[in-house]
Amino acid sequence: MTGVRGVLPGAGADGPAARLAARGDAAATAAPVIVLTYPHAGVELLTEILSASRSLACTSATGLLPLCHEAITTWQQAEGRSGPPSSLALTSVRGLATSMITIILARAGASRWCETAFAGSESARTFLQVFPATRYLCLHRALQGVSGEAARAYPWGLGESPFWAFSGGNPGNNAATIATYWMARTEILLDFEAGHPASCLRLRYEDLLADRVARGGEVFAALGLDVPELAVLRERAAAAMSADSSPPVPADRIPPPLLARVHDAQARLGYDPWPE
Repeated sequence: MTGVRGVLPGAGADGPAARLAARGDAAATAAPVIVLTYPHAGVELLTEILSASRSLACTSATGLLPLCHEAITTWQQAEGRSGPPSSLALTSVRGLATSMITIILARAGASRWCETAFAGSESARTFLQVFPATRYLCLHRALQGVSGEAARAYPWGLGESPFWAFSGGNPGNNAATIATYWMARTEILLDFEAGHPASCLRLRYEDLLADRVARGGEVFAALGLDVPELAVLRERAAAAMSADSSPPVPADRIPPPLLARVHDAQARLGYDPWPE
């Protein structure tokens, strides 16, 4: 199984977690929290942790990020301009989104909105322009874990799965299809992190799985929230660790140029070398 170093990237004194926690102004405290990830990255575990906080109203795929992006695009067309949105456009779209977020918070009895989004980086960037204090939790998972989950979820083939759109370059080669999917999604997250380091906290599924109590506490601290009681999550850890055991990825089925990119991305994420 792919080795994982036991350090939460960004949690050091000079990392993104420290920078996020240091921004304790009122606007940042109430800022939206966006979990930016992709299908089969294990976001269910992170959602379970975040949902332990009564301060957070956790939702998924509401469409608010794409809505804000489309609204800003429409404003730019109406104003006949390109480049950064005008202050009028930002104010208008912020008001639209805030009214919806307020309803979500009222229904949940919470003070802060937390959304899981599979939206692309373009929508994420636009939302950050609309709400500059937004905190992004970028959730990654090693290729082996994604591949193992794909094998369990789609034992008879990848048709109509999130991976299928990436099968064109490698027909009949599921290992290469999954690697292509993982590479595309991972690069989007890495590029977004690189462009917005002060707004992003990188998380790895494997770290959360190994110690969800400690890692969850670090996440809440980085968000400026009180750490809720997470001990109950420890009881589920053994079963989850067993369920996450994944068969080896057949590296010989992945084209060498793609495999080299996988090696590079996994190294950037702090995973041990793979495959051996």
